[in-house]
Amino acid sequence: MKEVVVIGAGASGLAAIRSLLKYKDKVNITAYEVSDRVGGLWVNRDPYKTSPMYDGLQTNSYKAVCGFADSLGVEVKESYVYHSQYLQYIEDYSKKFNMHQYIQFRHRVLEVDPYKTENERERWCVTARNETNGVVRTQQFDAVVVCNGHHEKPHIPDVKGMKTYTGETMHSIYYQSPEYFKGKTVLIVGGKVSGLDILFHMKSAPKKIYFSHHNPLIASPLPDNTEHVTDISEISGDDIILNDGRVIQADIILFATGYEYYFPFLSDRCRPTVKDGHVTNIYRMMVDIDHPSLYYIGLNTVVVALYQLSFQAELAAAFISEKIPPVSKEEMKNEYDDWYKRHVTDLGKRPKDYHIMPSSQHEYAAILAKESLSDFPVTSLPQQFILKVMEMSSANYEHWRSTIYKILSNDSYETVYEHPVYSSVGNKENLTQTAIS
Repeated sequence: MKEVVVIGAGASGLAAIRSLLKYKDKVNITAYEVSDRVGGLWVNRDPYKTSPMYDGLQTNSYKAVCGFADSLGVEVKESYVYHSQYLQYIEDYSKKFNMHQYIQFRHRVLEVDPYKTENERERWCVTARNETNGVVRTQQFDAVVVCNGHHEKPHIPDVKGMKTYTGETMHSIYYQSPEYFKGKTVLIVGGKVSGLDILFHMKSAPKKIYFSHHNPLIASPLPDNTEHVTDISEISGDDIILNDGRVIQADIILFATGYEYYFPFLSDRCRPTVKDGHVTNIYRMMVDIDHPSLYYIGLNTVVVALYQLSFQAELAAAFISEKIPPVSKEEMKNEYDDWYKRHVTDLGKRPKDYHIMPSSQHEYAAILAKESLSDFPVTSLPQQFILKVMEMSSANYEHWRSTIYKILSNDSYETVYEHPVYSSVGNKENLTQTAIS
């Protein structure tokens, strides 16, 4: 029997446990979770860790495709699921497969360190602390599945003069409700999903909102109290000096500027190199090439997360259980280099775009499913809906979640209702969407 440790019991960790359970005659599963419940980032106001959830948050993945690959739809009335509904779905999924028996709650992993056995096989020393009684214990494992997500360490850009700022700064991970911003002037920095979601969520509370971002696709009308501004050049006391020379003042600067990959528990001997926002030297975006028994579930972004996590977990479990043969380091390195070349270098993109994959997630899921010999169904609908959301939200962010769709087949859908504002936006597509090649 192989001993396998799963670090984290959010969606990534549950996907890993689900797939490993297919081989429970070959593996023993131990999962560590710092909180007292499953759900990870979907737990709002978790007393044991910080989460980017806030009151009233809705997903940006359509309800019919936002679940795990073997349980794809979430049965709710709304087109886009509220965080509390999503958390309930995740909890129900864990109960369906009786996952709690494998999870040690209120345990924080302190260190993961590789070592070689007498026959040169790599194993792992994993040290965890029981946060309830303080007891620290080290155990040995044959494989490590890292499922701590990528929303733990907020990224705040280095702004000249930030330390002189007399107002308040905060990251979007700490946003909870509009009431705190009532009557204030707010500068929101960052124009991706979190920045736009928070802007429209708080829109009626602040007296004034300045919106600074680099997203050229945003054509959406903004609330009447909101104004586009350029980047911050520097800060001097009360003054926020913009790149165009304009000077503004704000009570709060809210940075919706994303997160940094963060693996504090991995020792120096196995911690991956994160370069310009991407985790380097990993096969299929999930297997450490230098340490092939170390797996990462959930590094990618701008994807239908739970669906993709399922196939990453399937591949990890297939390797760990020896259902499929190992891949040589040379082959893994060639795959990493080829994918990086095709999806980053050849397209003139940034290194961090290696993990940002709205247009390649279907190809990726199909590759993982084939390699792992998975019996989970593969569909192009998650990718189609992500691209549809990007199109509609860029045109009008306030109303895109009111759209209603009907699934026609594994690879097609039709639009049943969309807000009238979209009838005057751009060229209308055919209502029936076909598979993406």
